[in-house]
Amino acid sequence: MEAPISAHDPVQTARALMDRYGLRAAAVAEQRAAEAQVAGEVAQLDHWRSVASAISELRRTRPTTH
Repeated sequence: MEAPISAHDPVQTARALMDRYGLRAAAVAEQRAAEAQVAGEVAQLDHWRSVASAISELRRTRPTTH
């Protein structure tokens, strides 16, 4: 069973998702944003959109290790 990733800092959450899911991290963040939208959870929707954006930014600036 996976531990949930739920930090208030989008960059921290983005890093955790990238560590856990690798190249799938952005897709995971987008899926969680979609789930929040369906549930009407505006704050969570904003958070997961910020996480997806942070993942994109980190990918541009983070050196690749693989």
